[in-house]
Amino acid sequence: MVPLPGVTTAEGASCASIRDTAGESSWTSSFDNIQCYDALKVKALLNEIAGKTHNGKRARVPAVFGMNFQAVYIGESVAEPGVANGGYKNAAAVPSDELLKEIRFVDASIGDIVNALKDAGIYDDTLLIVTAKHGDSPIDPNLYVADGANTPATLLGSAVPYSESPLNPTGIGATEDDVSVLWLNPGASVSAAVQLLESNATALGLGQIYYGPSLWLNYNNGGLGPGLDPRTPDIIVTPNIGVTYSGSTTMIGDHGGFAHDDTNVVLLVSHPSFHAQTVSSATTTMQVAPTIIKTLGLNPNALDAVRIEGTAVLPEVAAQLTNR
Repeated sequence: MVPLPGVTTAEGASCASIRDTAGESSWTSSFDNIQCYDALKVKALLNEIAGKTHNGKRARVPAVFGMNFQAVYIGESVAEPGVANGGYKNAAAVPSDELLKEIRFVDASIGDIVNALKDAGIYDDTLLIVTAKHGDSPIDPNLYVADGANTPATLLGSAVPYSESPLNPTGIGATEDDVSVLWLNPGASVSAAVQLLESNATALGLGQIYYGPSLWLNYNNGGLGPGLDPRTPDIIVTPNIGVTYSGSTTMIGDHGGFAHDDTNVVLLVSHPSFHAQTVSSATTTMQVAPTIIKTLGLNPNALDAVRIEGTAVLPEVAAQLTNR
């Protein structure tokens, strides 16, 4: 981490010095410092809206721009020692005080972006999309279980490649957060691995196992050889809600799995010409990309993924764009 002179949060906090020196080991371990991390990106975006490069040199205004906020995720998932716990207060998703601060910070930052678009005279021509790539599990803080010892990859031992073994201090590590995604060594028995996992279900907090045909519903057929895809995992373990395999005592939630809390996210689409409405029909964040392409007056089918997967433009957005 470094001080960020010239960077100020949307709520007026200076980032010229590190705000939280107790949490300066990482941007993502401090509720205050993560706001400066995001504020730096907001400043770059404001420069681009004003017809500059991210660092202030004169340039053309991009046709598409955007950024990623980390503050809400940190507010959802971090327990900062000596400060407070983030996350939610209960299963009804009432935000903790720290999470509420992060939400307000992001809200104020988006307000700065909207005002910059108005100042640049391009607000009426801009479609705003606010969404997230994942949620966070569990929302109910009473369900959180941090278990970094009893993980599927640890249990399977030598059946997992050493580079992905939790026991290898120099490896890339297993893909395990609030889900376990497992690739086995060539020749290892998937059925034997599944049997071992199921016989230790209680210790693992095991919820459901996907392998073979149940896994291939969402992935290419896995394995080595003609017609098979080695990128497809051999096994996916979804634990009981609240169980995570990180073992972290400074986290109160995680992401990556199939749980409801993981996969339901905000999707807000705004344009000055739109009529306000709440859409309750099922949509996916996959539909954001073709929607952007359509908004730019281009053909979404020019994207290979749209053609292959048949991803539709967000229907209500398409209708309102047509009626502008």
